[in-house]
Amino acid sequence: MANEGIEYKTTVEDEHWRNEEFQWARLLSTGHAARGMVLLYLQKACTAFHEFEPAFEAGALDEGRLDFFRQRLGKRLRQLLVTMENNGLDRLRGAAELREILQSVESAETTAALAALTETLHQTGHVLVDALEEA
Repeated sequence: MANEGIEYKTTVEDEHWRNEEFQWARLLSTGHAARGMVLLYLQKACTAFHEFEPAFEAGALDEGRLDFFRQRLGKRLRQLLVTMENNGLDRLRGAAELREILQSVESAETTAALAALTETLHQTGHVLVDALEEA
């Protein structure tokens, strides 16, 4: 979709991120509160994972805190899924994959397994945001 009519000026130079930002702006500009909240909770979940993964890669995480990390990351995903369910958006493309990611988070046996879910969530997020925009 084109970005005409979107009153938003981005500072992002990377084309992928810029296109992503404009998609968010288009979605938020529709005024559909439930879709906007799903986007918000999706971004909170993605941010948590995108911060978790580099911390893991840098060796900054204590493997002994695995249960804590599972709970925190799982909480973000559950909030997203409950919001989708409460607003009739739980059948959109990407919803089933989100439920699978949540199951993987809850059953992860290592912090490496949690970190490995970051890209899967990122790609699922693209699918979900496309579906939100089309809904």
